[in-house]
Amino acid sequence: MNERVLTELEKDVLDEIQASFPVSVDPYGDLAAKVGCDREAAHRTVQELRRDGIIRRIGGVFDGKTLGYDGCLVAARVDPAHVEAAAARASAYPEVTHNYERDDEYNLWFTVVARSADRAEEILADVRSCAGVKSVCALPAARMFKIKVDFRFGS
Repeated sequence: MNERVLTELEKDVLDEIQASFPVSVDPYGDLAAKVGCDREAAHRTVQELRRDGIIRRIGGVFDGKTLGYDGCLVAARVDPAHVEAAAARASAYPEVTHNYERDDEYNLWFTVVARSADRAEEILADVRSCAGVKSVCALPAARMFKIKVDFRFGS
């Protein structure tokens, strides 16, 4: 878990880019204009946030099913002493979009979006092989609900 304190500029950058990273000839210049700094500071801030693991990914969001991908929500029951290691293993795969810990019997949840059901199963098998993992359940979507969530960092 990353516990460093964010600067005001980092908070402003995170607030701005999670909703819409500029898609333009000069995205960092556009970002800089929105958050009130110069282009180099905007670029450096994003790179440092990525380096420190605060930003995991910058990219588009697509409907994987329409593009032929196989995806599911995954619930895992993991010995509490091994949750961080199992989460790190899952997060090492680019097909895992995010994961989070819950205070419940199934205490590690993550999503997998892979090119095939076989590839998704390879990832799940690897997570199952981690120390302390007791159960991994793939939960394919019966119906899609998309909820936009933005976290506010600034004031």
